[in-house]
Amino acid sequence: MTISDAYRPVAPPEAERRFMEFHQALRLPSTLLSIRAIVREDFQFSALDDHLQAFRGFHQNPTDPRYRARPWQKVELRAIGPEDVAGIGIWEMALMLNMAMEDEEPIPEYSHQSGEGFRFLLPSLARFMGRNQEQAELAARQGLPWCESAWCAEERRHSNTLARIIERLMKKPPRRDNPNKPMVVTAGEQDALQHLISRQTSEWNASSSYVVMAAHAKRQLHQLIRNLERDEVKHLCIISAASAYLLGPRPWRRFLDLVKKGLENFACQRRSRSGGASLGTNLVTAIEGIAAHLLTEFHLRRWLKTVPLHTLALVFETPSVLPELGDAAASAQRRREIGERLHREKGKRLGLERWAPAQRQQALKRLRLAESQAAGRGR
Repeated sequence: MTISDAYRPVAPPEAERRFMEFHQALRLPSTLLSIRAIVREDFQFSALDDHLQAFRGFHQNPTDPRYRARPWQKVELRAIGPEDVAGIGIWEMALMLNMAMEDEEPIPEYSHQSGEGFRFLLPSLARFMGRNQEQAELAARQGLPWCESAWCAEERRHSNTLARIIERLMKKPPRRDNPNKPMVVTAGEQDALQHLISRQTSEWNASSSYVVMAAHAKRQLHQLIRNLERDEVKHLCIISAASAYLLGPRPWRRFLDLVKKGLENFACQRRSRSGGASLGTNLVTAIEGIAAHLLTEFHLRRWLKTVPLHTLALVFETPSVLPELGDAAASAQRRREIGERLHREKGKRLGLERWAPAQRQQALKRLRLAESQAAGRGR
């Protein structure tokens, strides 16, 4: 296959586009109801509780298959075709799929970003999402897998799945010369906190985008996109719970941080992604996307209110049974520096030092009360 034979996002003539958008606008109420139904189903509290339990299970019961990659519902890819796209132009569905593919593809780089970026801020999250610098170097020297985590196993199946969907819809495979180049993230505190916002934004955008695509898909295509979407909902749930544990309940501050970062990402995608100039030009799709984002945030926020601090501490602070990786290859001085910083950061987390003062005082009081009650029941 030559480059000229591959699919590349190209918008149809304007008259054709406007005709498609008119029919999409007529279906907008029905589409919004579909978006609402998808979000309500996949953001049920029981489902989000299970996702958080899967994080804990990865660290506490790593051999249990329930806590590895989230299982997908079986789909017959050969049955997918252009007729499974509903209420939106096939060219625009393919554009969204292609952008998602380019966003999803650099999973090794994302994994290293999170493994290194969160190594001190929240080590259990770092291990769930990847390897830090020393661990990655050791794995490369010893020929070990670049990642062992459930997060990587779930994310690395996305880009190839999206490429195969595009091929089924457009009758030719997409080009894979990806313009998406991830940034380097360090383990410095400010870098790590910015990365925490960035990863929440990415998972929020991905979840919401797949919700919109699923609302315009039928039969096997709908189910396959739902598989992708539910992976991202799991990741959004876990990273948002981690943010709540580290920074405390800050719903509106968090929302503004995510919106700001999301708008930055949107501008970057318009500049650099394949077909990016067409992104956001369809007002109807924009309305659908905004609705999906608001609904996912609404349901996630409601769930976060139900998760008490002692549960978050149990999930993120219980020592992992997974074998230690990488630090043994460092010098004695480096290991001592790592140990001291890990100790300091754990003290910050347990003392809720990044929380707002009033919230910290109330939360610590409730936590001590819960611990004393648990101790009383144990006697």
